[in-house]
Amino acid sequence: MVYGRRELEIRGIVRLLEWLHDGGTSLTACTQDQLDAWIADGSSPRTLVRAFLQWTTRHGHSKPLTAPYCTGTFAAQIVAQDQRWALVRRLVAATQLTTTDRAVGLLLLLFAQPAARICRLTTEHIIDDGHRIQLRLGRQPVDLPAPLDELIRDLVQHRHGRAPRIAGPEPNWLFPGTYAGRPLESHSLGRRLNRLGIRLRVTRNASLMDIASELPAYVFSRLLGFFSQSTADSWGAEAGGFSPAYGAEAGRRTHGQWFMLS
Repeated sequence: MVYGRRELEIRGIVRLLEWLHDGGTSLTACTQDQLDAWIADGSSPRTLVRAFLQWTTRHGHSKPLTAPYCTGTFAAQIVAQDQRWALVRRLVAATQLTTTDRAVGLLLLLFAQPAARICRLTTEHIIDDGHRIQLRLGRQPVDLPAPLDELIRDLVQHRHGRAPRIAGPEPNWLFPGTYAGRPLESHSLGRRLNRLGIRLRVTRNASLMDIASELPAYVFSRLLGFFSQSTADSWGAEAGGFSPAYGAEAGRRTHGQWFMLS
């Protein structure tokens, strides 16, 4: 089904309000940082909420909020693939960075995971048999390449968040946040990556494009946790139409870069 601009605007507004509700907040309390994190986690149509936010701001239904103009040009919404792999190599080599920064950056760059999902990963998502480490994102777990595997193992074995532990059971967050019992917030993760020169939305779009060009949509959906098959299909179609030479070039890179990072 092809949606017009108005339908996409309405869908975007509904998804924004659902996202805020699921996060335990409201449009009235929403901050620009939270909005930026939501926009960065998705594709360019999310910016179509701009007119709605102008109305809510003008009538006092929200704090002053804004979204970028939606250009409608997908090519402007992704980073070059060479730039993406340069960022991967930098995180692999940058041992002076924190384990958290390197791990979240590689999860975004290699597996196209949105910030909100990365933040809510727990130790229950990790499968470690002592030889290899797998991450359960969708129905089928994926093998983690080095050095991401050891970074994740370190996060499982050692608590890296600043929050004190609370009495009683609490989720074993892979990325604990500042407050006890809470994971790292999406907007905080976004700020951390921005300091490393990694822009969430455009970098994730590039990751999605690359993966969609290499894997069938069915596999793409099961491995990366896209519960809507249509989402994976859409990215596969986008990858197929982005450039005549894109699929061939991605295929040449698959064995040379995807699992040879260290």
